Amino acid sequence: LLIRKSGTEPLIRVMAECEDEALLRRVVGSIVDAVKAAV
Repeated sequence: LLIRKSGTEPLIRVMAECEDEALLRRVVGSIVDAVKAAV
C-alpha cells in the first residue's frame, strides 16, 4: 500500500497490491473515502 501526494497534479495517489481483489477494492475504497472527507 502506498499513499502519496502527486508531484505534478493536485492529487493524492493510492496504489496497492493484493491477491484478493475484493479485499483490495474495499481497502482502497475506504482510504479514498477517508482522504476525500479530510480535504
